[in-house]
Amino acid sequence: MSMKVRVFEYRKDGLVALESDLGPYLESSEGSLEPSFLFGNSKGLKGDQPTAPGLHAILQEFYAAPSEIWTKVHWESNGYYGCRDGRDTDIDRHDTWFRFLIKQLFEKPGKKFPEEYEYSWDKLGFFTTWKKSGRKSMLCLDCPDDLIKGMKGSLDKANRDHFIVEPYAFHQIAIREIVNLYDKSIWRIRDVVRTVEKTRPKARKPEVDYDHLHEAARHVIHSTETLLVSTQLLEQMMQRHRDRMNWLSNAPEEEKLYMREVGDNLMFYHGMIHAFKCRSESMQERHQNEIQLAFNTVAQYHSHVAAVDSAAMKIIAALTAAFLPATFVSAIFSMSFFNNGGDNGTSAGGSDGGGDEGWSLSNKFWIYWAFAAPLTVGTIILLAFSKKILSRFGMI
Repeated sequence: MSMKVRVFEYRKDGLVALESDLGPYLESSEGSLEPSFLFGNSKGLKGDQPTAPGLHAILQEFYAAPSEIWTKVHWESNGYYGCRDGRDTDIDRHDTWFRFLIKQLFEKPGKKFPEEYEYSWDKLGFFTTWKKSGRKSMLCLDCPDDLIKGMKGSLDKANRDHFIVEPYAFHQIAIREIVNLYDKSIWRIRDVVRTVEKTRPKARKPEVDYDHLHEAARHVIHSTETLLVSTQLLEQMMQRHRDRMNWLSNAPEEEKLYMREVGDNLMFYHGMIHAFKCRSESMQERHQNEIQLAFNTVAQYHSHVAAVDSAAMKIIAALTAAFLPATFVSAIFSMSFFNNGGDNGTSAGGSDGGGDEGWSLSNKFWIYWAFAAPLTVGTIILLAFSKKILSRFGMI
């Protein structure tokens, strides 16, 4: 059941950093009054790991985490917040569990950002337990080094007394650094969108990288989704904090001052994440405009090409029409119905070789009209009723 964790713990001489196994550390701090922050990797908690059942039992006992939180639904969730008050008759105890999801773009080795990039997900899980007369701890799972470093800096400057009297003092430390991660995420995605805007096709023959356009759109949509969830998550957290303040309305004024300060900070961070959400929605619309512009530009180009082809076909049709009468006349007079006496110097109707030269018409000329006229009329009728005929036979 081993799970290595980094620990930042308040002691009399200040904040102390150490490393330990999760189980032994939680057992040793069972009755401690000192606030602590633990950072670990969730790999050992996954259902297919042999260490998972034992670690689940430890966390469910120490942090009052619900048993269903280890299911696939929660592991793949894009965010949630839950809490519980007064477990096991400890009326001053408050436990919470929550999750944030953040998408990060970063430079691809050997490539230039933001034209080419990689991406990853920060899947942040948190458990807190707080009891005024007992343990006070936050477990942070799968946090990137930047977040851990930032939280360490905030803890160095924080007032230890805030953690003693206010459970959400833990949350404000984590959310402050989560806001910084979102800031980094939103500006990296913005760089990609801005690059798309700056490199839109301007040539007469547009060349559009549709794969890149839709890949970037996917990142913006994910960003908007996670920021919307995070905004709602913080609203739930703020509401729960207000409920506690109302419930503890008879607390000493100094403690109520700490509570209001934490509440003000949560409200400020909520405003920041809401602003990021608005920016992400704006980027999504801007990027959609670029996709629409690319489609319209290509469609306009192909429309122009089609117009040029149509003009060429009109010229060909006009030339065909111009030569059609002469072709018709030459075809008529090339038939054997006519004889101009040019072969032997005799007419078609002469019985001897000394007939008059000139034109003569065969008495079989009616055969041409007998076939040509019905075929022409039949073709015109067929063309006129072609749609109805094809529809009747189910061909269109």
